[in-house]
Amino acid sequence: MNKLDKHIDEVLGFVNLEKTGQLTKNIKEYVEMLFSWHQKHNIIGTRDPVYFIKREIHDSLAIINYLPNGKLIDVGTGGGIPGILVAMIKKQSHLFLLDRREKPIRFLEQVKLKLNIENITVINQSLENFRGAEGIGAIILKGFSNKVISKMSYHEKISYIMNKIKQNLGENLPVYFLTGSKALELESFQKNKPKDVQKKFVVTEINSPFFEKKRYLLESQS
Repeated sequence: MNKLDKHIDEVLGFVNLEKTGQLTKNIKEYVEMLFSWHQKHNIIGTRDPVYFIKREIHDSLAIINYLPNGKLIDVGTGGGIPGILVAMIKKQSHLFLLDRREKPIRFLEQVKLKLNIENITVINQSLENFRGAEGIGAIILKGFSNKVISKMSYHEKISYIMNKIKQNLGENLPVYFLTGSKALELESFQKNKPKDVQKKFVVTEINSPFFEKKRYLLESQS
């Protein structure tokens, strides 16, 4: 077992998912492809594959049991986090991987072909312009940034995103944000939320054995 296998198995041991040799192999191949592309095209935020496994892959796997089945959209997927991991586990679901940048899209098309991940559709589009597909069950966002919202407060960003989803995809869709500690600020936001935001938010802490800095799953509810 090489270095990546070891760390992937370690992560899988901490999340409540069935661990198989095939899953470890698929995640390893995905990570190797990702960092090969990243060296040339700069499509993720780190050059350390071990950090990536312990932070990004761990967090992606840790939220899977909270997500519904069916058609899911991963908005701003970048290198495929968390959408690729969700597709590997939830084989009866279909993941739409949405990103406005061409380089990540080309990478994800290669991942789909090489790893034979049939339950994904890669879409080169922004959330603002995307009008969706029939039967979408939920939206997943790990990170979302553009010039429009770059200077907004966290509450304003959430409101902006929720309104765009309501306009483009339907007002009753649940939304799952994989986010940082600012999610805790939403307690006061919910008490004083704008009239155009009718959703409530449930915050779930993602427990990690690797980092003190917490991550959270922020789930919108009607």
